[in-house]
Amino acid sequence: MPQILALADHNITSDSDIMHIFFELENYYGLKISLDDSGKPILYFDENHQLGRYHNANLDNWYRIQRQFIADEDDPDYQAKRKQYIIWKFRYPLDMQNAEDAMFNAVTEKYKDLVYTVKSISKIKRVKEFITLFEKLLKNGFDIAISPAPERSGLGSYVCSATFKSSQLLNASEEAATAYAEFLALTYQLEDLGIEIERTCDTFYGEIVASTYFYSSMLSTALNQVVKEMIAKYKAGEFDDDLYQLQLEDSLQTFNVPIEDAR
Repeated sequence: MPQILALADHNITSDSDIMHIFFELENYYGLKISLDDSGKPILYFDENHQLGRYHNANLDNWYRIQRQFIADEDDPDYQAKRKQYIIWKFRYPLDMQNAEDAMFNAVTEKYKDLVYTVKSISKIKRVKEFITLFEKLLKNGFDIAISPAPERSGLGSYVCSATFKSSQLLNASEEAATAYAEFLALTYQLEDLGIEIERTCDTFYGEIVASTYFYSSMLSTALNQVVKEMIAKYKAGEFDDDLYQLQLEDSLQTFNVPIEDAR
């Protein structure tokens, strides 16, 4: 339970104890030390570490909560806010998990009927169609992030996630919502083929995002090597560049294989 974690004794009795905790975080969790523009030391986590992006996102969430509750002592609500902050730390990560679960349920409820409608007609036969579906999502205005998930990758496997901002999903136009429903229908099709899919909502840098993890090395490779580049070209306004279109066509040919082979 989170409350038990808050009460755990970490046996910090000296400056040396603190430094050795930092050393352990460096050795096993990717902690980095640097200097800011003023020369003051700053600590952050290596994004290349298997949990680095989660650690940094958690630090960002902590910072945002602290700014929300920590007020000037002259603030008439100072004591109440300070108490709320203490309670948040005591309960951590329960409040964050509750917010993520609520968002997951809200997104699921919004798309439930729409997915049911498109599920029977929205089928893909080849892996390249999985890639081109992301073009449709981008054209409908979705801000998509592709992230490797080494923390979920087992021996001989490679897992990657496609992440959407939950706020965009909940406020999507009818056309955009249909495109995302097609994406969800695809994930159910992949599950029917025996490909493991994981759906979560997580807090990243002030936004609760909906992430879909693909436990397929072929699909993950397509995401990380082709879809990631597609997103970059869209953001740079270079998607219609002739040279890139030739590169994309070559990539699609590489993945012009039956979707069953992605297992």
